[in-house]
Amino acid sequence: MVRYLVLVTGLASVAYAFPAFNVPNSVNVDGDTCPVMDRSGLMCPVLCVRDFNNCPDLIQPSECPAGEQLCDDGACYDSCDNVENPCLCGMFASDFDVLYKACPSYSTSVTVKQYNPSTKQEQIEFACAQTWGLVSRNATFGSDTSVALWATNETATTMWNECPLAAEPKLSFTETVCLAFYGIIGAEVLLYILWHAYKSIRERHAAQMRRVCSQLPKTQVSPSVASDKQYEKGVVQSGPSSIDVPMSDATVSASQLPAGSMLLRGYKNDIAGLFMYGLTLLSTAGWIALLMIIVLDYYGKVKGGVAYGLLANSNDSMSVFIFVWHLAAIWLIAMLACKRRLRNYFRIECSLPQARVVQVEERQEEVIMTEGRQNRLTQLVTKAYNAVVLKFGLNIVAESCATQHIGANQFIEYRCTRYVFIEKAGSFECHAFVLGETHRSLLDCHNGLTSAEADARLTRVGENFIRVYVPSFPVGLLQELFSYTYLYQMMCLFVWFYFNYFKLALVQLCVILISAFIKVFIRLRSERRVKMLAERRNQCRVRRNGVWVDLDTADLVPGDVVAVEANMEVMCDGCVLRGEVVVDESSLTGEAMPVRKLPLKNEAIAYDPQNSASKAYSVYAGTRVLQCTGSSYGSAPTSLDTMVPVDSAEPQTQILVLRTRTATDKGKLIQRILFPIRYSFVLDEQLRVSILALLAYGGVVFGLSIWLMGADRTSWYYGLFVVSQAFPPLLPAALVIGQSVAADRLRRQQIFCIDLPRINLCGKVRLMLFDKTGTLTHSGMQFYSVQEIANTTFGDAEQNIEKLSDQIQIGLASCHAATEIDQQLIGNPVDVEQFQATGWRIENNREGAHSLDTLIAPDHRTVHVVRRFEFEHARQSMSVAVQDAATRHVHVFVKGSFERIKKIARVDSVPADYDAVTAAWAKQGCYVLALAHRDLGEMDLGSVSRMPRAQLEAGCSLVSLLLFRNTLKEDTPQAIAELRGGDTRSVMVTGDTALTAAYIARECGMVDATARVVLGTIEDDALIWRDTATDKVVDDINAEICAVTAQDSQVSQVELAVTEAAFNWLIKSGQIRHLLLHIRIFARMTPQGKITCVNLHMERAVTAMCGDGGNDTGALRAAHVGIALSEAEASIVSPFSSANPSIMSCVTLLREGRAGLATTLAAYKFLVNYAVVMALLLEVTQFYFSVIVPEAVWIMVDGFTTSIMILSITQAQTAKKLAPSRPTGQLIGAHTLASIWGQAAINIAFLYGSIGLLFAQSWFRCNEFDSSDIDTSLWWLLGDNYEAEVISIVCLFQFINAAGVYNFGYRYRRVWATNYLLVLMYSAFLAVVSAIALADPNRFGCVFRINCGNTQTVRDLGYSASTVHISEYNNPLGHNVMPRQFRWTLWAMCVVNAVVCLAYEKLVVLGPVGRRVKAWWVAKHGDSKIQFKL
Repeated sequence: MVRYLVLVTGLASVAYAFPAFNVPNSVNVDGDTCPVMDRSGLMCPVLCVRDFNNCPDLIQPSECPAGEQLCDDGACYDSCDNVENPCLCGMFASDFDVLYKACPSYSTSVTVKQYNPSTKQEQIEFACAQTWGLVSRNATFGSDTSVALWATNETATTMWNECPLAAEPKLSFTETVCLAFYGIIGAEVLLYILWHAYKSIRERHAAQMRRVCSQLPKTQVSPSVASDKQYEKGVVQSGPSSIDVPMSDATVSASQLPAGSMLLRGYKNDIAGLFMYGLTLLSTAGWIALLMIIVLDYYGKVKGGVAYGLLANSNDSMSVFIFVWHLAAIWLIAMLACKRRLRNYFRIECSLPQARVVQVEERQEEVIMTEGRQNRLTQLVTKAYNAVVLKFGLNIVAESCATQHIGANQFIEYRCTRYVFIEKAGSFECHAFVLGETHRSLLDCHNGLTSAEADARLTRVGENFIRVYVPSFPVGLLQELFSYTYLYQMMCLFVWFYFNYFKLALVQLCVILISAFIKVFIRLRSERRVKMLAERRNQCRVRRNGVWVDLDTADLVPGDVVAVEANMEVMCDGCVLRGEVVVDESSLTGEAMPVRKLPLKNEAIAYDPQNSASKAYSVYAGTRVLQCTGSSYGSAPTSLDTMVPVDSAEPQTQILVLRTRTATDKGKLIQRILFPIRYSFVLDEQLRVSILALLAYGGVVFGLSIWLMGADRTSWYYGLFVVSQAFPPLLPAALVIGQSVAADRLRRQQIFCIDLPRINLCGKVRLMLFDKTGTLTHSGMQFYSVQEIANTTFGDAEQNIEKLSDQIQIGLASCHAATEIDQQLIGNPVDVEQFQATGWRIENNREGAHSLDTLIAPDHRTVHVVRRFEFEHARQSMSVAVQDAATRHVHVFVKGSFERIKKIARVDSVPADYDAVTAAWAKQGCYVLALAHRDLGEMDLGSVSRMPRAQLEAGCSLVSLLLFRNTLKEDTPQAIAELRGGDTRSVMVTGDTALTAAYIARECGMVDATARVVLGTIEDDALIWRDTATDKVVDDINAEICAVTAQDSQVSQVELAVTEAAFNWLIKSGQIRHLLLHIRIFARMTPQGKITCVNLHMERAVTAMCGDGGNDTGALRAAHVGIALSEAEASIVSPFSSANPSIMSCVTLLREGRAGLATTLAAYKFLVNYAVVMALLLEVTQFYFSVIVPEAVWIMVDGFTTSIMILSITQAQTAKKLAPSRPTGQLIGAHTLASIWGQAAINIAFLYGSIGLLFAQSWFRCNEFDSSDIDTSLWWLLGDNYEAEVISIVCLFQFINAAGVYNFGYRYRRVWATNYLLVLMYSAFLAVVSAIALADPNRFGCVFRINCGNTQTVRDLGYSASTVHISEYNNPLGHNVMPRQFRWTLWAMCVVNAVVCLAYEKLVVLGPVGRRVKAWWVAKHGDSKIQFKL
């Protein structure tokens, strides 16, 4: 194989002169043949003579000082012993017929007339002979010089010391090192074949041992739900999580797995496999070490300090390096592709019970978020990509989990969840315990668990502690480096190091490592934060075996009873058994107000922790207890015979543990953070296309480079240089820089992000959905008035509570869920406002064991609260039963939405104008509640405690309306106006009434002041549309919509509003998608209704949801972009949270999102421009002329300019206001391609125009660079010429200017000049390049070998060269100093090039030309984006 490669590269080395389409120095500007030029600065070879007297006068040996003698090398020494005679050429004196001695070396250079590279040595010898007088001054080249050529049998008086070239050592590829290499590779291949055969035999029945299981838990029933017999047998019932997949099916592959399921494969260790695994790791290190050895051998650091001491010569070394480089790349790519499965390949697959390790495979879910139609190329690539992914299972995530044992139980830990092996099922399953489905069944668990029960459950669910592994920095760095991006960079660095490009390779290595260090530092810091959030534990009191003991919270299991204390952090999800608890849930729900939790009722009330009605009794992991109060056990019952006696030693506040670990809401959120669903934005989809295009582009220029550079071994290296420029290693990182900068800016504005990829998505938001209360308006409600109803007639609205009837006062004081703790009212803000308006107080010292609260009026009247039913979204009401201490009568009060109370109240108590009056109040922006009353008279309180809620509430009479005002936040109208100006539609999704919502919408500008609001409601099971202003029925809503759509105004004159009932009716009838974007207000929406509404909007455009937490949590998580107005920093309720309660945070988020997306695209375009300028313009052009720009230029571009300019571009300031459009998110869209290829075309024109200008100069023609006598592998010698100089200056200008071009984008970012870092760097770099291009020869310019030359040559040109110290120039002229006039002309062309590029981007791409072209295209082909009124 190696021999074949050497043969091919050797044949390919036969090449013609360069450039390909013109012959250097053939004709001048007039078309005349160039005269043959003289070449100066050439050094004479040593002259050998039979006697020193035969030396010419100019090189006669000088007289030796006293005590020294003249030796055969022409120099004086104390002794001639061990002095080597150069004329012997390393041979012995006995080998010569005549012994020659060396004349002293001639220190002055000579000039060769009519220099011809093909006879270079002969011409130099002739010129030297003439200079020394050995040849007549009139003699011509080619005549006899009388100086013989070197030979062992030469007898002439003089001869040239031209020692014969030693035979170049060659690799025969049979050397010991080569044989060792063949042996190692052959042995490895044989071992892998044998291992695979052995493994296949051992695993011939492995497919039947695999199992498919659900990720969701199987539900184990507790004794309170199932019979004792079932429980003893460990009955496991399939809950909603079960999947209909055969547990053993050899035909099921991981790619065919249903959602929510996993494929389990067991493996056990094998001594042979362990050896093979170690061999594989050793081989991986070996390939890298082998490349390093070849590189070190190039520099002579391996064998005897001699270059190519190991691999004989340059050609063989290059061939071996190319061969090994390709094999190493293939091997390392394979290792990366198989890294998650590699260890198990060297194990034996077995049944799950025998397994030491279980490989868990599941499909990686991906959410693709795009906008508009995708272009055909993207669709084609995406289709092909998906086909490849499915074919090779690239969407399958495999993770190995070590099996563990507790007693006879075998289990694994997968993604922080325990899966226990169930012998009957033959698979691993996770478990959840159902302790009860009603309040009463949960209360039956008040005795807690025995130690045996707790241990059994702990085995099933695992400890109540989520361990988060955070690697050390070195391990994290290795994880970061072991990726395709760094592999690509490493393989490029090996080529650069090998090809004597070590200076830039070292610079790039430093940049890569610093970048990796920063990324690892940021990642580990983020992981440590998650670790701090997840790994929480403390001590608590738990009832075990009937006694209270102190336990670690990690030992809690479902069924434990825990004592609650103030200021403790809740470590599990549970329900309150005894007492009342006030908790802070802001970190979970974003709700800033403390939340009161009540004890379960001793009734057969359904309990579902996910149901809003049950949340009043539930506590959640991650919340903190602010206050807790003791109360009688199961405080709802008031009959002594149903109460459980309270032991004075019993903790007065207790909770029952329902869920632990990842089964808790907090655990699930942490799981989502640790193992997020992959979101793919349109930018990610098109990145694949972009990468393929760049790779194809790199392949083309790679081929061009090989052709232009002569198709030899050296050209392969040059071609790889081009590929590394065509696909910049920084490209993937550039796409996330804008996100990081935007996240930092958001944090400074108190907006926190836990999902960085969503920031770019913020830049594409078109629909913004708002909750009303606490979001658009202030959180609190201000009490306004009460309007009594007597004899089906409305009275006047009354703000003075004392003027109301006694029963209304009692109802206002008692029908709420507020409580007082430490003289602070806690509860729903409306309830708190209502109670405060009454002037009553809650008495801490309760009178009577049957009361929940005792209420004292200002006039000392006393009322005892006997029963309380919390507010339920399904009922839209709450109720209480109270006893008037004076009359002993029991009164029932029901409070809720005016629509709901109308339905449950007695018909004869509802005024005829009820709907009109409530609508009128709602139109005025009032929050309207209704109050109903029923007097039960004197009755036994035990009977009251046993009455169902429906029975208590039946027969109530409507007695009043309660009116509250909810005022707008001061900056809400400004925010809504800015969103509309930013081409973003605002929609209200609220639980309030439609008319109140319409009033708020009109007040804040969401609905235009002159617009009609048409409300859709359900009447008699039919959808009816009514004008809210006139209450007239709108017969044809579609006609109204069509009339509005025909208008050109972006402000709609007809706005639709619907209640949730109407919303659900539209969904069932299939009309919702037609009307969705015409509906401005969604009223009376439940939490689930809000989620459905958000999901429907997400089908049409990128959608954001803003709320204050609480019942908005589900919608916030469901939306593309969710922002919670929460004081909790980095709340995990949604991707974004703002400590500022203003909806201006939404405007800020969209501004930063658009700026971040624009910055991401700018960085992308800058690097693609880099690929075009560097690969096509610079690399290919220089290869055509067989020149290489100076090394310092490469270092400046790749080491400093690229990274600094990328960083500078990201510092563009965010626009102060939202623009009426959004930045493109398409990497290969028309807008992006027009910018990239337009700039490329302009730059190509100016570069080739500059080269054309150079070729028009008389001083340049006939002084062109001819590389025919230069070794092209010595690339650092190919930049001392005018061609490389002009290419360097023009491309440097173009590259630096690209950063300025892509800094434009004032619509989404501020004006160009406000990016101070970029302006500074842009100006500094251009100033540096201008100085290099324009200045006379100087020290700084000579570092870049531009406008410089050999010291004497520069002085001969009339310039000061006293401070110029550089290595000798590699061209006949000895310099590349351009005339001043041409320098200024070239500089002017570069400036014009920059101005044209800036003008093209400003006026064409971003300016009026681009807008007109887009308008023409849309008019002709239509807009793919959905159009709707703002």
